[in-house]
Formats: sequence, structure tokens, C-alpha cells
Amino acid sequence: MKKLLQILFLVQFVLISCEKKSEKKTDNKKVSIEKSLTKEETKTVEIEPKIDTAKIRKYAELILKNEIYPSDNDETFECIKQIFTEEENDLEFYFKVFRVIVEKSDGALSEAIGLEIMNFIKYNPDFFIEQYSEFDLEEKQKFIGFMAYEFYFTEPEHNAEINQYFTEVNSRIKQSTEPKRKYLNSIKELTKIATEEIINE
Repeated sequence: MKKLLQILFLVQFVLISCEKKSEKKTDNKKVSIEKSLTKEETKTVEIEPKIDTAKIRKYAELILKNEIYPSDNDETFECIKQIFTEEENDLEFYFKVFRVIVEKSDGALSEAIGLEIMNFIKYNPDFFIEQYSEFDLEEKQKFIGFMAYEFYFTEPEHNAEINQYFTEVNSRIKQSTEPKRKYLNSIKELTKIATEEIINE
């Protein structure tokens, strides 16, 4: 089965590369209610800590230089969050970092990677497909494998879940072209095959 998956990856690469060109008793009672509401509101309001972007970028650069190994720590996850941006230069830089994180992830970090990949594809399908088309076979398999692991947990409805997910991704493509649609369909079918492999292990 793994051999079949590799063959399909190679066929996909050959076919598609050619076309690539989401607000007192009574008074006391009232005061008591107001205090209660105030306490409740305090519980639900979460203040996001200010992110030290310079520190995160420095950490990301160390990942790229292989001077730090990505792990399930706050710094690594902050690096991953940075790919969800509309700023082109930051996107290009942090996606390179994300690729290294995907490649080297293991243990607890690897358990979170599949969902991050899926969220990013849904967030920016155009960019992801363009990047994916340049991946080598091993890197494509890595990304597909992490997504398949997420869909494995939806078994026996995994094929329906995969179809639904990719239908939503397709609806979010901003510049739809035939090569992009083919790549996306290929990613979907390869994800199905990889998910079946995991189920049958």
C-alpha cells in the first residue's frame, strides 16, 4: 500500500507539474446580583498576553538554522500561529519555519501538527497549494500523513469527513485554476488512501 501511495505521488507530480504555469433589602439584593454578574463577566473575559514578536522571530530563525529543535513549547506554537497572516513577507518566512517544524515534529508536538496543517490549508488554500506543488515526494507524504492521522479519528465516517473538509477548502480558493483544482483533488484522494493505511495497520 505504501508503494502504491508513492506511485500515486509520483504520477500526481508528473501530471500536474506540466499544468502549473472566518454585554434596603431590595438594594442589597440588587447589589448582590450586580456583584455576581461582575464576577461572571470577569471569568469570561480573557486578556491575550502581548506577544514579543521580535523574540518569536529570533526563535524561528534558530529553528531554520537547526540551532533549536522544535518541540511542544509555547515558542514553537507561537511560530506556527504566525503563518495565519495576510502579511506576505511574514507568511513566506514563517511557512518555511512551519515546514521545518512539520519535518522534525515528534511526540506531543506531532499530535498537534495535523490539525494545524488542516487549519492552514482552509485559511489560505491558494498559498498552500502553490507551496505544496514545490514539495518533494517525502515532504508531500509527511503533510498528507499528518492530515490522515486526524481523519483516522473520524472512522468509520472518515471518507465523508474528508470530502466535506476538501469541499470547504475548495470554496475558499480565491484564484481557482485547473492545476490548483487538480492538486487539491489529488491531496484529497491521497489523504483518503493514507487514512485507510492507518486504519488497516
